[in-house]
Amino acid sequence: MAGLGQQQVPGDATVGRSAGLRSGFASLRPLLASLTAGVICGLLVVIFSISDAALLFNGELGGYVAVGIGLCLFSSAVLAAVIACSSSHPGMVGLSQEVTVVTLAVIAASMHTAMEGLRSEREMLVTIVVAIGLATAFTGLCLLALGVFRLGRFIRFIPYPVIGGFLAGMGWLIVQGAFGVILGTIPTLENLGMLVEPANVAKWAPATLFACILAAIAQRGGSALSLPVAIAVALALFHGLAWALDLPLSQLQAQGWLFDLPMQGTVWPPFAGNPLGSIDWGVIWAEAPKVMAMVVVTAASVLLASSGVELSLRRDIDLDRELRAAGLANFFAGSGGGAAGFQGLGLSLLGHKLGGDTRLVGVVVAAVCVATLFFGSALLAYLPVPLFGGLLLWIGISLLYDWLVEASFKMPRREYLIILLILFVIGWVGFLEGVLVGLISAVVLFTVDYSRVEIVKYATTGDNFHSSVERAEEERQVLVSQGRQILILRLQGYVFFGTAHRLQKLVRSRMQDRSEPRLRFLLLDCRSLTGLDSSAVLSFIKIGQRAERNWATVVVTNLPPHIDRLLTEGGFGAEGGLPVRSFPEFDRALEWCEERLLEAASGGQAAPQDDSIEGLLTRALGYPSAAATMRSYLEKMELDPKAVLIHQGEVSSDLFFVECGRVSVQIETPEGISVRLRTMGKGTIVGEIAFYLDQCRSASVVADTDAVVWRLSRDSLARLKAEAPDIASAFHEHLVRMLAARVTQTTGLIRSLAD
Repeated sequence: MAGLGQQQVPGDATVGRSAGLRSGFASLRPLLASLTAGVICGLLVVIFSISDAALLFNGELGGYVAVGIGLCLFSSAVLAAVIACSSSHPGMVGLSQEVTVVTLAVIAASMHTAMEGLRSEREMLVTIVVAIGLATAFTGLCLLALGVFRLGRFIRFIPYPVIGGFLAGMGWLIVQGAFGVILGTIPTLENLGMLVEPANVAKWAPATLFACILAAIAQRGGSALSLPVAIAVALALFHGLAWALDLPLSQLQAQGWLFDLPMQGTVWPPFAGNPLGSIDWGVIWAEAPKVMAMVVVTAASVLLASSGVELSLRRDIDLDRELRAAGLANFFAGSGGGAAGFQGLGLSLLGHKLGGDTRLVGVVVAAVCVATLFFGSALLAYLPVPLFGGLLLWIGISLLYDWLVEASFKMPRREYLIILLILFVIGWVGFLEGVLVGLISAVVLFTVDYSRVEIVKYATTGDNFHSSVERAEEERQVLVSQGRQILILRLQGYVFFGTAHRLQKLVRSRMQDRSEPRLRFLLLDCRSLTGLDSSAVLSFIKIGQRAERNWATVVVTNLPPHIDRLLTEGGFGAEGGLPVRSFPEFDRALEWCEERLLEAASGGQAAPQDDSIEGLLTRALGYPSAAATMRSYLEKMELDPKAVLIHQGEVSSDLFFVECGRVSVQIETPEGISVRLRTMGKGTIVGEIAFYLDQCRSASVVADTDAVVWRLSRDSLARLKAEAPDIASAFHEHLVRMLAARVTQTTGLIRSLAD
């Protein structure tokens, strides 16, 4: 039976070979997809580099366009290779970019004007090329420093609609660039009529059809080879049709169906020998301000492009790593005189859609650029222009659809309008202007929205919110009846011109409200404030001035040091002649306000009442004879300051009446730090909760001053209940009323905070 188990069924070998072939083919798919994506993106990079070269050397420098092609191709090769190896996204494609080339073109033109007639043609060319290389290398070092010091996180503060507008604008520019590739000229309002010319329709119509086919394939989620196969079929159809119509390559190039590039043979390096002796360093140094501007533009573009890839692919991108990658790439590119560049959003997305999410894509792009450098335009002679135009149209229209159609259903209307505004400005004015307008719009929108955020976290009054000082019943009644003379505001967030005025208006409204008692104390709890601007300082001063006119006092607590310094330097405080007091703790500030109210209620003197233990017991039990009886069950204790009356964690067996002095309830943290919970004065009872629940003490009680307390033990209370049950019942009733008053106060506080 064991032998039968090892016998091989005749069909098993065939099935095994088929499974192995399928497995092998599946393992080759990522490689084939990456190679295809790399070749296609590489050919597009070559085309864009040649376009950048025409921009770099234009006008009077147009005769050096071949040198510019070499510089841009070399730069794109270095950028593609280095970014591919060091980017946080394996499929990232780097290349020279029009955004940076524009600044380099301005530098080159300015230098040519400064040297014209003073230097030979070779000296001018050498100086310009060296300046381009130095600017690129310096930009790379700055980007590298930004990445090393992890400053890429600041892009996270750019609002989401600005990133969306940037992506929509990039989609529009890619669509424009696609028509520029197809027709040889970017369509504008002035030449829009050329789109309907039959010769041009014959070019962009099949490109648009090809883009729609690619979009349909991607939408249906075909295999990784579906798109490369579609491209191969399109190539075969084009050349098959050209062969059937007997159209030679030269004619197709002349009519714009195939690429015909203005370069022959090797175009790099730009010159031979040692150029250092021919350089005009003074002219180069004069362009330093433009180079600094290029650094800023390039850094912002790197972060925006990387964030665009992150949003489009729904993957986390390490922005600091992208800055370092672009920095290294530009530094090495600058060493060969290359033009600056960075991560390409459109090509990175194209590579992803073609299934190329490996670092091989960028390496192949670099290889295509190097091959073009040394073998000229032969590699592009057989590539149809509409094919590449269709690829670009596909990417551009996809971005426009995502951020103009889908975003309209997902985003608030105001944020969506920012996207439209950025797209409009990019399309009609320029890329940088569009991003700048978007940032300004987002800041304005944020300011308006933030000004609607309540600066007052909660507002309450002194009749509901009391300090932690436990007072006698008479004093509690005074605070309840007159506590509305204290207005408590807890502030939060950042106070600026949009919110400071609302705070000022709130205080003015309360002070002018004749249905309320006169406001004596405005207590501002600033523990949750994060900052304020100069207009907010002025508003605080106006609040202090209004308080002075109304004979009120502004009490501020928990002021962060930097805010305290700003207010003091601005003139908000007692030094500025304003009725302002500052306390480090909120509870101490509220206690101070309560003491002033109690003093005013008693005419500035203590209330004329009996504060002895007999007087306290009389007010608690209702009649003197009961107080005298209960007095005999109590034990008098005299405490020095810092004497411990109750120890946290000990067994509860007694409670205490405070006759005079003050004690504090505090807890010990695991770190050994004492935290005050409440302060108890004359006429209060301490330790009743643990006493009645028969639990261990949850906190300690320590004397703050010399104090006299009276102890009632559990045994004494049991004797009182047995010998004088009426008095014991009256005492229990007093405790119930006291605890009920606390609950009522807490309920009122919660209600006031919830309103």
